[in-house]
Amino acid sequence: MDTTDSAARRNGRMSWIPGASSLGELLGLRQPLATRVGALRSDAIAGTPGRVAALIDARVDQLLGGSGSLDSFAPLAAAEQAVVAVVEQFVLDAHGIDDAMMAELGRHYTAPEQVSMLFHLAMADGFGKFTRTFGVESAAGPNAASGRA
Repeated sequence: MDTTDSAARRNGRMSWIPGASSLGELLGLRQPLATRVGALRSDAIAGTPGRVAALIDARVDQLLGGSGSLDSFAPLAAAEQAVVAVVEQFVLDAHGIDDAMMAELGRHYTAPEQVSMLFHLAMADGFGKFTRTFGVESAAGPNAASGRA
């Protein structure tokens, strides 16, 4: 494969898998996995309060692909600022999440909410990297596997 093809794939213009141009088409190749992953993600989103899941998605999109904006979320409440700080550290280097960051998150959210948020964050980060690796578009954003727009 020539470098032009490789560059196009890295930029998300074509897939490594022939005939797959979206996350839905790619996951359709392994429907049982897609169904289970979608159910897990839906459960995590259901336990994530308010607009936090959408905030996580927007910040992950910004960090991984340089797209998206948090402008529509302005102004961010202190609780949401704590979420953004954890999202940024998780995506860049999860080892850097420290006790102070988690304590701040815990001041605003219950333990079950934190588990849901971090599970959703892990899925958004993972599927963001998954779609970029395969060079497919995620028409519904990072939540396409769950059927959530």
